[in-house]
Amino acid sequence: MVTRWSSVLMVSAAVTAYGCTRLTPEMQVARDAAEAMGGVDAVRSATTLVMEGTGTQYRLGQNTTPNADLPIYDVESYKKQVDLRNHRWRVELVRTGKFLTGNPVNQQRQIQAMDKDVAFNVGANGNATRQSSQVAKDRHAEFYHHPLVILQAALAEPPIATVSNLREERGHTIVDVSTADGTQLTVHFDPQTRLPVVAESISYDSNLGDVTIATTFSDYAEAGGLRLPGTISQKLDKFPNGDYRVTNTVNADVGDLAAPAEVVSAAEPAPPAADVTAEELADGVWLLAGQSHNSVLVEFPSYAALIEAPQNDTRTLAVIQKARELVAGKPLQFVINTHHHFDHSGGVRAAVGEGLTIITHEINRPFFEDMVARKHTVVADHLSKNSKPLSIQTVPGDGPYELKDGDRALEIHRIVGDAHNDGMLMVYLPRERILVEADAFASNSAAIPFAATLVKNIQDRKLRVDRIAALHGPLTSLAELEKKVKGMAPQTN
Repeated sequence: MVTRWSSVLMVSAAVTAYGCTRLTPEMQVARDAAEAMGGVDAVRSATTLVMEGTGTQYRLGQNTTPNADLPIYDVESYKKQVDLRNHRWRVELVRTGKFLTGNPVNQQRQIQAMDKDVAFNVGANGNATRQSSQVAKDRHAEFYHHPLVILQAALAEPPIATVSNLREERGHTIVDVSTADGTQLTVHFDPQTRLPVVAESISYDSNLGDVTIATTFSDYAEAGGLRLPGTISQKLDKFPNGDYRVTNTVNADVGDLAAPAEVVSAAEPAPPAADVTAEELADGVWLLAGQSHNSVLVEFPSYAALIEAPQNDTRTLAVIQKARELVAGKPLQFVINTHHHFDHSGGVRAAVGEGLTIITHEINRPFFEDMVARKHTVVADHLSKNSKPLSIQTVPGDGPYELKDGDRALEIHRIVGDAHNDGMLMVYLPRERILVEADAFASNSAAIPFAATLVKNIQDRKLRVDRIAALHGPLTSLAELEKKVKGMAPQTN
């Protein structure tokens, strides 16, 4: 069967008269969608939108393997208020993490907002804090990720958006929408119901590079004379980002959603600087700390190896610089990645750009191959500016994998049974009796759900450990670890 919109595609000259203006095929798609949602006048006249409900959020980059399902937050309450006339929105939600972690998330309240080109968050103390221009750009694009907002922009008089490039793909009728304020959208429509079903825009993630944000709309229901989606789901790249089941209210009083004057006048926050401190743990072994994510530098007779390239370009490049200062004259050859989680692998691209060889567990090879190959054109990162191929070595099975040079040896073992990450690695220095680990135990954590498993792995391998260099906390001892887990059993998700 040839649908009405298929005919529009095949006969590009077909137009429909509206008043004194002849609609393009693309604008006819928008007008048909508005009629399906309750009428052009009803779409145009809406001034506010409130969405309330519950949902699920996802911990991006924190799955047990690169291809496993993401851990989730249960969103117990969700409320999004949108001022359609003034391009503002505010989200308030309460969520609880449904995963094991050293810092449990229970009844966490979040408030995020956007006022045109200003993004801000409201803390638990009620203080509003301006966010970066990239966050503001992303939140402004998110403003348009709703059928009502998209169609208001497309059908505004005078026009504030252009609608172009009508096509059919994947069973959808698709157009591109370019708004006067610079937002670029790709919008999918169901050719049978004529309703918008997907909105897409391009964003940036420091680990994934250029990504598509895709919001899906379903379960349309009547609300204030309009048909609006009751289920809204979003993906970032291929990963789920959030799913919400909502009821909609149109033209409600949302109050003043404007950014506070002190936020508008505040300078854009500068990117966080890296503070790297060096503490010598033994001859040729340093703990590189200073902030939330530590690294460890190990000097061999003819080269040096770094354990962990964390967070982002800024942190990892500062760590690499400090490492090279400490072992001046020797090449920094390796970086050992404990696991693929984004906060622990966020500097791997920078390390590749600096010519380091990555050592990680074998299950992570495809992940890092993909990470290094990804495009970073929205924001050019260090590897984009210093292109180098990936050099990678992998730890098979449970290990061990050894680096040995002269009188120094370093062993890499998989932490078997770790519920946090299936490819989690720990690094052991037998001569110094130092163990380096990430996320398994930190003496300053609120909870230690993975610590008993770490103890069991140390015992099973008969490692003679005196000190533990935690990559998320202060230097501690095996005695302290054993004391804290006494009587505990290993936990699983």
